Amino acid sequence: MTSTDTRNPGDGRSHDDVDPPTMAIAIGDTAAEPPTTALPLQRRQPRPAAQQRLPWWWLWLPPVFVLLALALLPVAAATTDLDALDGWGLARVLGPAGWAALACAVAACVAELWSPRPRIPMLGIATTVLILCSTGMPSVVQPVARFSTAWLLAGFTDALSGGVPPTGIDARFYWPAFFAQWAFFRDAGGATQLDEVLRWFPPVIVGVWAIGIYALARSMLGGSRAPWAAAWLFIGLNWIEQDYFSPQATGIVLLLTVLTFALGPLATRRTDSAGVPGWPVPHPGAPRLPLLRRWVVAAMTPPNRPTLPPRQLLLIYFCAALCLLAVAPEHQLTPFAIIGQLVLLAVVGRFRGRGLVLVAILAVVVYILIAGREFWMTQLSLITGSGDQGALQAGVADRLAGDTGQIAVKYLRILMPGLTWLLAIAGAWVYWRRRRDLVPIGLAVVPMAFAAVQSYGGELILRIVLYGLPILSILGADALRKLVRHRRSLEKVLAVGMLALFGLLVLIRGGNDAYQVVRPDEVALARQTIAETPPGKSIVPLSHLGPYGVGGIATHSGGGSAPGCSQLANDVKRCVDEIYPDVIITFRSVENEGVVLNNKPPGWSLAAIQELVASGKYTLKYQSGFNAVLVKTPPPPAPAPP
Repeated sequence: MTSTDTRNPGDGRSHDDVDPPTMAIAIGDTAAEPPTTALPLQRRQPRPAAQQRLPWWWLWLPPVFVLLALALLPVAAATTDLDALDGWGLARVLGPAGWAALACAVAACVAELWSPRPRIPMLGIATTVLILCSTGMPSVVQPVARFSTAWLLAGFTDALSGGVPPTGIDARFYWPAFFAQWAFFRDAGGATQLDEVLRWFPPVIVGVWAIGIYALARSMLGGSRAPWAAAWLFIGLNWIEQDYFSPQATGIVLLLTVLTFALGPLATRRTDSAGVPGWPVPHPGAPRLPLLRRWVVAAMTPPNRPTLPPRQLLLIYFCAALCLLAVAPEHQLTPFAIIGQLVLLAVVGRFRGRGLVLVAILAVVVYILIAGREFWMTQLSLITGSGDQGALQAGVADRLAGDTGQIAVKYLRILMPGLTWLLAIAGAWVYWRRRRDLVPIGLAVVPMAFAAVQSYGGELILRIVLYGLPILSILGADALRKLVRHRRSLEKVLAVGMLALFGLLVLIRGGNDAYQVVRPDEVALARQTIAETPPGKSIVPLSHLGPYGVGGIATHSGGGSAPGCSQLANDVKRCVDEIYPDVIITFRSVENEGVVLNNKPPGWSLAAIQELVASGKYTLKYQSGFNAVLVKTPPPPAPAPP
């Protein structure tokens, strides 16, 4: 449209001075205009944590709880009556001071985590005290290390101090790295015994594991509180007790180190061409792509690269490769767990440096073909054995024996992994909703393949749970974080749950202490018996408990074997007649095992000793309570010739 000049033409201006007609801009239909993008609503930012003021007493609350817990531990050691142990284990005899120390350790962790600005050093100290008051409680209240296996492995270390592992004695000598390492430490330190190392090894190694869990959780979850919660959850759910002086414990350290590298500085994620992580997202309004096509696109998309300098990447590759090489001669199963998890990460493109998978495979294959060739040629049943049926039978069904306390504790050991997996599955769903990633739960599932490919015996189920527990704990912490963010009032409920969890930990881990506790006089008796028995003579325990293997592994025979006589206690008279060892040794723990676990009458071991002495085949050399040593009666001298 045009405009008309309405001014008076006689105002004295010339025609050239008249303004040209103005062209108005056409106004289109307002409905056809593109929508206006609204600016995001600027919400008021919360006050930074650094500006929040804490009550003066809150800053001192965690240190006070830590000091109280440490002060109560000597009282707990003095008030715990180990002679009153029964089928309920350590929890039944632990004094009030021990439970109070555990409660104070939990309170220190919770109080520091609840503060607006948690202090990293204080959280580290509180976590250390928590480990000492839970996993380390047996080390505090018992004068020497428990577990006959720990003393037996100390005997392996002593046997390997000469530099060459003995052959034909025990399969564990085919993986001698752990024993050689500690033999070197012992000789370099000028020590003759590892008694204190055995005693304090569990809490120390669990502390190292907790550092690995914290590092993994920082990579997977982020934040400043969730990684600590994941570490505490791992400690509280770790009832498996594979943290004693053993190659398995060191193998877990190496496994966590490799996983921390793979999911931390070496972690990658598949991206589309625009750099958006995850599967390709369709345009708004477009139909969703089929699942198979999304998988194909994601698989064909190359992963991105870690944003690290080449020198740092090279150092990380070197350290990871060193761990993979070290674990091959360390333990039978741990290398396969690492390889399985790395293969999964490589297939889904979640870490840079897939050559590490090749390094791990070559290390295991070369070690098996050279150092372990004799073992695998004679023990192929470990690969082609009975499979999961035998593992479940030996790991679950055969262990449900004993008195009421033993049955209750063992059912709790079955219940705990189930609850752990339920919590982890909930965490996997939360992790999937946030990051569209199911790889973590896959890392926990990989160790289950062990049950399908070999039969490791009753310990296999424990290994499966242990190898998956780090990832399960992190996923469980993610589920709990989501729950607390949804409803803050549940923080107090979770604090009470944490206290209950660590109380159950003491009960479950110490459930076998009636026959796993080792006493100083038993260690002295075992060492004296080994020293006084001539080399080449056989020393056989009545049952494989107590420190019977603390020495003499390479110099004294462990006796022969007979059907149904894996232990003399199975059928004392028949097994002794068939094996006929030179020396028989027994301890109080053997007596307690028969009463608590095998429902034998009290005093059964003393009756067995009296029967052997009455038969004339053995002579009682030493006896103090249930500790006894019997030696073969020498034959009567031949009559003199007339």
